[in-house]
Amino acid sequence: MKSFGGNKIFTKIILGICVMFLFTGTAFAANSTSIRLQQPKSPTNEDTFKITFVALDTNPDQAVNVQCYKRGPTDADYATFGSVINLTNGGNTDICQVQGSIMNQGAGTYSFKVIATGSTNVTSNIVDVDFNNSEKPEAPINYSKEKPDNCTYKIKFKTANDSGRTIKVVLYRSTDSVFNVDSAHQVNSLDIGSDTEGSMTDNISPNCSTTYYYAIRSFDVYGNGSDPRGDVSTSTIIINPTTTAQTQGAIEVLGGQTLGGEVLGEKEVSSEAAKEVLGEDKALEKNVLQESTASIMSWIASHKIVSAVILIILIGTLLSLYRKSKKRVE
Repeated sequence: MKSFGGNKIFTKIILGICVMFLFTGTAFAANSTSIRLQQPKSPTNEDTFKITFVALDTNPDQAVNVQCYKRGPTDADYATFGSVINLTNGGNTDICQVQGSIMNQGAGTYSFKVIATGSTNVTSNIVDVDFNNSEKPEAPINYSKEKPDNCTYKIKFKTANDSGRTIKVVLYRSTDSVFNVDSAHQVNSLDIGSDTEGSMTDNISPNCSTTYYYAIRSFDVYGNGSDPRGDVSTSTIIINPTTTAQTQGAIEVLGGQTLGGEVLGEKEVSSEAAKEVLGEDKALEKNVLQESTASIMSWIASHKIVSAVILIILIGTLLSLYRKSKKRVE
């Protein structure tokens, strides 16, 4: 019976060694920091926008600092912009605020990344933004307006042969002959390419007796709008594209978005919105813990001598305790 009891005690000791060795290895292995960056809207003609990121650390008491970086079309390497962002211990979500001074090299591809400093230094994924606000498509040609019935206007046109820049034509209307070409006056739109015949209808019921004036504009993939074409008696006023701060996502602009010459609604960053863009934070935390476990095993594998010494010390200590315990039993 003593022998059987001794075997049980020895088995417990071996299990204890494995558990203690794992936790000792954890103490030697560094905690992990993880960061993920949202893809902003691209292509775009907006030079002011926000890029959301989430940075987490496996140590809940570890402060996390983040620095934003950009590389313009003519830059050889990345440069910092904005101040260092100090997150709460354990990490959080925040934004890199991009402004016109950052998008200062004209049309081209701008690349962004962030570096987080916590338990470890880690670099995020890189996101690219195709930017162009200096060119615009050509205005449509062969504009005409007809009224096939009492409550319907039909606008016909042909898009310009502008080498593929035109991708969309938007229709505007007003009861005044002078009006702003903006979202408040937009009534229809048509996805259409360059050098193509097109038409749009507008049902004015129940105001069938009202006289309306119309104008159209072409837009390119960036959201840049052409000069307007409209009724001969109509003088239209263009609202220049407005660079309104917009949340990018963790958070894409959803609903109510119109192309160039119209204001994009601003959305504030929220934790829920960040989760929509970047995925659930819990899932990301799980990935960080998995990475941490992998780093522990990697540390043990790359420090075999130190690991062996730790194991020998633990075994010796536990055997000594076992002998003392056995003597007390006898």
